[in-house]
Amino acid sequence: MPGWDRDVWLLLASRGLRSVAGGALGVVTGLYLYYYLHLSLTEVGIFFGVGAFTAPFLSLLFGRLGDKYSRKAVLLLTLSFLPIATTILLVTRYYPLLLLAAALGSFGTAGTLASGSFGAVAAPVQTAILADKTEGMDRSMVYALFNLMSGLASAVGALLANLSYLETFYIALILSAISLFVVLPIRDYSSSRRGVRVGDDPNGNSRSLAQVVNRDLVFIRRFAIVGALNGTAQGLITPFLPIIFRMVFHISNGVVGDIFFIGGIAAALTSLTAPVFSRLFGLRDAVIIPRIISTAALILIPFSTTLPIAVITYVIYVMFRVSSLAPQQALMMELVGRGSRSTVSGVNQAARLLPSATATTVAGPILDYLPIPVPFIIAFIANVINIALYRKFFPNPRPARGGVTVIE
Repeated sequence: MPGWDRDVWLLLASRGLRSVAGGALGVVTGLYLYYYLHLSLTEVGIFFGVGAFTAPFLSLLFGRLGDKYSRKAVLLLTLSFLPIATTILLVTRYYPLLLLAAALGSFGTAGTLASGSFGAVAAPVQTAILADKTEGMDRSMVYALFNLMSGLASAVGALLANLSYLETFYIALILSAISLFVVLPIRDYSSSRRGVRVGDDPNGNSRSLAQVVNRDLVFIRRFAIVGALNGTAQGLITPFLPIIFRMVFHISNGVVGDIFFIGGIAAALTSLTAPVFSRLFGLRDAVIIPRIISTAALILIPFSTTLPIAVITYVIYVMFRVSSLAPQQALMMELVGRGSRSTVSGVNQAARLLPSATATTVAGPILDYLPIPVPFIIAFIANVINIALYRKFFPNPRPARGGVTVIE
């Protein structure tokens, strides 16, 4: 860690600040719309759905632009969206403008609340920049530490639910704006410099351009498929969890925030297991094993009869979901060449968020008119298929200390 590039630390600081804002907004926004503005769950679902529908297109666009042009410029642009969206929430109750805020802020994107992070449309290019600056390192360790910071920061943000809605929004606005300015000093790789290595094997072996492009396209398609299933599962339940906890157990906003604080801390600490799991089981299986556990916990949440049981099952769910994120990011970066990293991250995110948007939009009416377990059951089925396809689609690289990766 002490020898990390300065820019890695700047990215870490920016992500931490943004995650505090995201953790607060992830808990409070749905509650604000439902209990303060008195929107129906269907209208809340549409709000989250707009954010989730917009995010994949922006992820695709900016992911591709990040590979073609300046990743730093694209990152700065995407980081500006959250403070703009938060400002809109502060100044108006007009529903069409609230939908604009949802689109810019990517509210309702799958995993935002439960993953302990808030990358949104900035995530693909940020992931690619991080990969550029960690050549020869164990990326599962780097991404795990980033997820640790994101999780801790998001957990702190969840505690802001103990404040008033407006106070929470003001703090989120300030922190998200600062996160933009923090990354101003980072150095960028030019597109021409990246282009020189577009034909490189991710493990350093020279290959023909055609071979590498074909290989990258295969993996991009496969990551799109598993991303779509993951997005469907998360979109059905993630944006509504604060409302579900308050509605079912009749607790205050502050208690809801405390629950997500506990989950965020537990998830952040669990993310430190990712490098160990990656070396023991390989990157692919370090994704699969935690997701089996988190999926089992997920289906138990709606059947929990008391608040303590519900909190325990939620914490187990979010802990093991988060522990799979760093290996998944590292797996993508290992299996494609440098010139496709931002693109594959953007495609994966877009493929995840489009089904998520549909699922989130549909989940509002489902929760309005059907029993609460219904979306959880559908999410469970999608996760099971997702796990099976990970095993079928991908090799199982094993990162070793010192950054050497062996693909079995």
